[in-house]
Amino acid sequence: MLGIGWRKVMSVGVMVELKVEDIADGIKRLNKADREALLLLLSGEGKEIKRRLKEIKSGKVKPLTREEILDDVL
Repeated sequence: MLGIGWRKVMSVGVMVELKVEDIADGIKRLNKADREALLLLLSGEGKEIKRRLKEIKSGKVKPLTREEILDDVL
């Protein structure tokens, strides 16, 4: 483990510590539809999320594969 983390002090005075490894593990456990939703959130295209999730759930489109999601990241 790298021990890299992120801390943020919230307005109510609560400190939250998140380890990068824990975040990565959580992302790895997401299903395809949730990974696609996360990608849309992180890319700033949040308005697309509702429409895309509706299309995925209705079967109109197929969720992206892990490789397709991470293609530009890795």
